[in-house]
Amino acid sequence: TVLFKIAVTVFFLSGCSTQPTVTLADTVSWQQHSAQITELNQWQVDGKLGFKSAGQGGSANINWSQSQQQYELVLNGPFGAGSAVIRGNDRLAYLHRDNQTDTDLPEQLALRLTGLPIPVDALSWWVRGLPSPSKSAAMDLIISPDGTASSFIQEGWQLSFSRYRMTEDGHLPRKISGQLGAQSFKLVISDWNPPAK
Repeated sequence: TVLFKIAVTVFFLSGCSTQPTVTLADTVSWQQHSAQITELNQWQVDGKLGFKSAGQGGSANINWSQSQQQYELVLNGPFGAGSAVIRGNDRLAYLHRDNQTDTDLPEQLALRLTGLPIPVDALSWWVRGLPSPSKSAAMDLIISPDGTASSFIQEGWQLSFSRYRMTEDGHLPRKISGQLGAQSFKLVISDWNPPAK
């Protein structure tokens, strides 16, 4: 199971002298926290997304609506002007921009829009401060005293999570940063909201 893999990962981390000591209490708190946040599969967030790649960079205000595997991201101001809407799921996405619609794999559309090779289906987990269970196992998981993830590495991305706030669904991060070589992104969330009725 996912929790078993996480527990094994944390166990091995606790024996590594280069990492902070991870106690059994930390492990239990992380398991409880991740189980609770995994249940959160519908939300709306408002915030700002910044990104930088070898060929481009920029920032955009973002409104993200998620319902199970379906998502809609409204980006205002990417590349300094205009807006873009991405709708889709983990298999297919639609990009609406400049009165045109492109259809492709989610990763290809994200690459076209930001220049970053982001595993889009993992983002819905990363935004909650969790490793994606459908990707390679997270490495170097560092747990905060409150049981939340401070950082981990997945799919080559070094991810860090901060500014956690308690919501009715549990502790959720308000700042998510990712680094892959010279490529990076930062998502700063101003509001976590329940899904629209």
